[in-house]
Amino acid sequence: MDLYKEKYIGFGPTLAAEKLLDLDGIAISDETLRLWLNQEGMVYKRRKARPHRQWRQRKEHAGQMMQMDGSHHDWLEGRGPKLVLMACIDDATNRIYARFNDYEGTLPALDLLKRYVRRYGIPQSIYLDRHTTYKSNGKLSIEEQLSGADPFKSQFERAMGDLAVIVIHANSPQAKGRIERLFRTFQDRVIKEMRLRNICTKGEANRFLGWYIPLYGDFHIPTGPDPVGDC
Repeated sequence: MDLYKEKYIGFGPTLAAEKLLDLDGIAISDETLRLWLNQEGMVYKRRKARPHRQWRQRKEHAGQMMQMDGSHHDWLEGRGPKLVLMACIDDATNRIYARFNDYEGTLPALDLLKRYVRRYGIPQSIYLDRHTTYKSNGKLSIEEQLSGADPFKSQFERAMGDLAVIVIHANSPQAKGRIERLFRTFQDRVIKEMRLRNICTKGEANRFLGWYIPLYGDFHIPTGPDPVGDC
């Protein structure tokens, strides 16, 4: 318990039990740890039950649809600059790819997509929210509407048109459930993993993601040493 208070404060019992085994060689079940935390008055809040929703059926094959979004959060907990996690997830397989950027915009979005495509190929469709990066808010004039002009498109939408990728805009965060759940998990686990490694720059954070994502997704075993920050 002294070690938990010194090193793992704020960690849930499941993650703390994993880290105690991996980093400190202490084997303890998460339920035992939960009991001890309760006895110490350090009650860890369980996740709130969410209202039941009708989930959209997954696509059948990898590459049919990819969800993409950005998460604005204090990822480095004040040790470094504010960053945005740009991430994409395959709708059928949950295969993920992500990068930290300084902001959510056209260049970071296209850079993420380029890196994803080089690894996994061009998706048939991409599911996005209505952020101005992905959907233009420009309005056609009356004359343009009468002439049958096409609606304004964002730079990102035009790029997707060149790649023959179908762009689908979600009407609510719940519609992008898979990537929203990914962000909730990463805001818990990735933040704490980077805290343990004292990561404090965008470069270090992206090197960490390159090591962590294959481990998280279990697609292949990461190579190279576990990255550690310098601050």
